[in-house]
Amino acid sequence: MTDYPNNIPAKLEIIKASEIIPKEVRWLWYPYIPFGKVTLLQGDPGDGKGKLMLSLAALP
Repeated sequence: MTDYPNNIPAKLEIIKASEIIPKEVRWLWYPYIPFGKVTLLQGDPGDGKGKLMLSLAALP
């Protein structure tokens, strides 16, 4: 185990995937842009990425 600078040992909790309770996701644009989450938008120059983001930012 790795120790923190104040010599408190770090603890690693291992859980099964079957024990994970999923959280509900709110969507700004289903199923592409989750609300309040990090989202990446990529594309070639001139594909309209900026226009899309400005349009989404202008939504009420």
